[in-house]
Amino acid sequence: MVMMAIESMDNDNDKAFMLSLYHDYYGLVWKTVYNITRDAGHAEDLVNDTFIRLIEKISVIRKLDSCKLAAYVVYTSRSVAINFIKHRDVQSKYAYYGKELDLQEEIPSLEESIEEKIIYQEKIEVLVNAILKLPEKYKNLLYFKYVLEMDDREIAGILRIAPNSVRQYLTRARRKAKELMDKEMDTRAQ
Repeated sequence: MVMMAIESMDNDNDKAFMLSLYHDYYGLVWKTVYNITRDAGHAEDLVNDTFIRLIEKISVIRKLDSCKLAAYVVYTSRSVAINFIKHRDVQSKYAYYGKELDLQEEIPSLEESIEEKIIYQEKIEVLVNAILKLPEKYKNLLYFKYVLEMDDREIAGILRIAPNSVRQYLTRARRKAKELMDKEMDTRAQ
C-alpha cells in the first residue's frame, strides 16, 4: 500500500526521497510499533500507516537534518501505534460478550490489595510527570534506550554522538528524572 502511494506521487524527487526514507527507516518504524503494541500481526499495517502519514508531511520532513528526521519518524510511528491501541481499547470496551465467556476470569484477584494498586499507579504517574519535565534530549535518550531497547551504538548513530557519551547522557537523564520524582513525592507527602 505504501509503495503504491509512493509510486503515485507526481514529483520524482519526492518519490526518490520517500523510497529512500522507507528503506532507511523501515526497521526502526517496525520495532517502534511492535514495542508499543506487542502485536506482530498488526505491525505491518501500522508501519504502512506511519509511512502514509509521513508522505502527507513530506514538505516538513525534507527540511529536517538526519537526527531530527529520525526523531520525527519515531514520534510519528509512536503516535500511530498509540492511536491503534486507544482505538482497539475503545472497541473492546464496547464489544458484546456472549454467555460462554466466563467473566470471573476478568475480576482481579483479592491477593492484590487496592492499596498496592493505588501506590503503583501513583508511582507510575510520578514517573510520567518527571519524564515529561525532562529536556527533549533526555526524553529521547530514555525513550530510545528503554522503550525501543536500542543499544548505545544505535542511539549514538541517531543522535550523532559518541557511544561512550550515550552512557553519560543516560546517567544524567536518569539522575534528573529521579530528582524530579523525589521532588514530586516530597510535594505529595506534605
